[in-house]
Amino acid sequence: MKLARGPLYSILLVCLAGAIACGQSDPVGGGPLPTAGSSGASAGGSGAGSGGTSGSASAGAAGVVLGGAPSAGAAGAAAGAGGSSGVSGGAGGGLATGSGCTAAGTLCWDFEGGALPTGWSAYRNEFEGQLLVDNSKAHQGTYSLHAKGLKGGTEGAQGGPKKTIRFNLPAAFGPALWGRMWLFTSVVPMSHSGLFNARYARPNTTDTAIEKLDWYEVATYTGKYMSIWHPPEPPGFPEWVKVSGTPGVANDWVCLEWFFDGANGNAPQAADPRVWLNGTELTWPMEFVFSEPPTTVRPVQEKATNFSLLEVGVYLYQGLPGGSDTWIDQLAVGKERIGCQ
Repeated sequence: MKLARGPLYSILLVCLAGAIACGQSDPVGGGPLPTAGSSGASAGGSGAGSGGTSGSASAGAAGVVLGGAPSAGAAGAAAGAGGSSGVSGGAGGGLATGSGCTAAGTLCWDFEGGALPTGWSAYRNEFEGQLLVDNSKAHQGTYSLHAKGLKGGTEGAQGGPKKTIRFNLPAAFGPALWGRMWLFTSVVPMSHSGLFNARYARPNTTDTAIEKLDWYEVATYTGKYMSIWHPPEPPGFPEWVKVSGTPGVANDWVCLEWFFDGANGNAPQAADPRVWLNGTELTWPMEFVFSEPPTTVRPVQEKATNFSLLEVGVYLYQGLPGGSDTWIDQLAVGKERIGCQ
């Protein structure tokens, strides 16, 4: 979603500050803060950009995935063409025990191999910073996925640092996806900062190219947790945006969970995303449609047959001039709730 300007900034500021319900649409596209950025998809999302210039990995880093020169031990970290891991159920990618990863069809990655897990490949790579698997901080064990030194662009203007990886799910994964990650971030930015998304083919199509897929997203925006449903990117809108009243937590580990129900029973559309923070489900005092040109018409959330692709990391659609570090650990997806324990 690109930065919106218009006379309703003050209304949206009241919505955020007072945590009141703002209805289901916003005719100016949902940019509540002229200097805060706004939610949604950048054109293309192809990963093209400056490539990151922050240098080599820190001491103890196991491998640079994006940005900077690979360190010793990084062999294979960015290799692979994004194929599935071949895990059909139970634990996968190095998480052998516990952490809710025993159910059939659950895929888990704890990064304890010290490199990018099998099946994941580099994707977005814009502005300064690195994406590493390193031992600088972990929720459990030794290693985690580290978005290090992300910086670039101007807050409130389009274009921000992006470092992500992607993964193709096993065929016939199904239309419902539960997820879980442990997250530690040094800064909760005002700009839209995506953390995780899952994508699926549009109804009556078989095209699985990433730019052809509908998608659900978990993110932060204006310093609060946010969720979005998008049509294919580009352009990624009109999109249905839900902003929580819960401030993002900085400098501590939190457990984020989500449920994307693309089937939604007999309902005519896919369900809205649901998100939990440390076991408590978030509520959404601010909801709106973003589009360019602006519209008040909520998009049809097309139903899913199978989720097919995951993306994780940090991707900011507006600038982050001050820089930040984010760690993601114990990432998991499955067909039933995984939990934080």
